Amino acid sequence: MRLGLMAVAVVALLAVPAFAQQAQPAPKAAPVASDAGNLVQGFPTQIIDTTTTPEGKLQFDVNAGYVSGEGLQTTLWELSYGVTPDVQISAFWPFIIGEGRVTGNFDTSIEVLGNLYKGDENWPSFGLELIGRFPTGFGFTGYDGTINGVATKAFGAWRANLNAGYTTIGNNETANRAHTDSYKIGVDYMVEDNVCVIADYFNNMAPVIGAERIQMLEVGARWAATQIDTLSLGVGVGVGNGNATPDFTATLGYQRVLN
Repeated sequence: MRLGLMAVAVVALLAVPAFAQQAQPAPKAAPVASDAGNLVQGFPTQIIDTTTTPEGKLQFDVNAGYVSGEGLQTTLWELSYGVTPDVQISAFWPFIIGEGRVTGNFDTSIEVLGNLYKGDENWPSFGLELIGRFPTGFGFTGYDGTINGVATKAFGAWRANLNAGYTTIGNNETANRAHTDSYKIGVDYMVEDNVCVIADYFNNMAPVIGAERIQMLEVGARWAATQIDTLSLGVGVGVGNGNATPDFTATLGYQRVLN
């Protein structure tokens, strides 16, 4: 069943570039605010790259997602600001409907993403992501901290991406939560200047004591519809047998540059 779901998802996503090619391409002014090639977690897949929000730009992101099995419907609200050409700071808030809909809802996470080394013909670019989560929402689940290494290597219109990170979970003794590690590998391809398709695999430990690893294959597409608007669509299929791996996920995202 999972293979069938992935086949249907791939066919559907292959139609996105064709549709975007028929649409009017986003005009290339300098600087271009919206960027189809700027991979942001959840818009639409989990992997990120070393690209940061342009300096002085404020971007608003919102997505809607579905996770099978648990009947979860999720949304993520995010604001990102380019502090320098190579550093962005972001704040985001999750909202979950379904099982687990109370604890952790609307917690605030602050992210700093920096491009530490710009790649060349021989070396990839390297970045570092730091995230702190604060229990500002429903239920007290402690304070979490995440460190994530990011590498991106371009091969013409293709790019290879690698993420590897570790999260410390606060209040783990009373909340039945455990520290986690994760890694993600993926590729993306610029079909047009304003259309990017992505495929990735991610593997991370579920932050619940006794749970097994989550393993997913994802495919997605990003379309910079205008200079300030980007739409994204992605689906994922579980490939692991762990008790925390869902059969199917889907995510629809919208991003807008506000200034």
